[in-house]
Amino acid sequence: MLPIIYMSIVEDEDIPAFKKIYEKYKDKAYMTAFDILGDSALAEDCVSEVFLSIAKNFKKVNILKPYEIVRYIVISSKNRAYDIVRKERKYKEHELLNEDIYPDDNSLSEINIALWKEVIKGLKPTDRDILYLKLIKGYDYKDISQMLGISNAAAKQRFWEAKKKLLKKLKEEGVV
Repeated sequence: MLPIIYMSIVEDEDIPAFKKIYEKYKDKAYMTAFDILGDSALAEDCVSEVFLSIAKNFKKVNILKPYEIVRYIVISSKNRAYDIVRKERKYKEHELLNEDIYPDDNSLSEINIALWKEVIKGLKPTDRDILYLKLIKGYDYKDISQMLGISNAAAKQRFWEAKKKLLKKLKEEGVV
């Protein structure tokens, strides 16, 4: 059955043509997405996104030849599925990076403190600076971006990259 959301986007005279394309290629889109994602719920989400995009651009899609429509749907399904994979991977990395990597005060010894300092010194100055501004000083990304003369997105990206590098170095040294 054709979801109502698509019918509200597609113009009335185009609904039969959209419905025909949807019914004919939804399974193809699903299998393409499922092959990449390996998860039925994510594959269904992917198919929904693909057909929502098609509904928004139906005038352009509808003038394509049948083989071009199939190719368009398969490529769109693959691209959306890979986007979902990247988002899922980023989410898992984000969860890992949000783990408490800093030892509590009770577990700190002079050796641990010296090792921490050594690991932090091993980072690039730009990484140390952004970690210091965010974690120690508590500045938000807007303030950091203004101080460093970069965009908010760049500040956020640099922070997460620096945090990943710190976590990796700490694990290599056996600190965490």
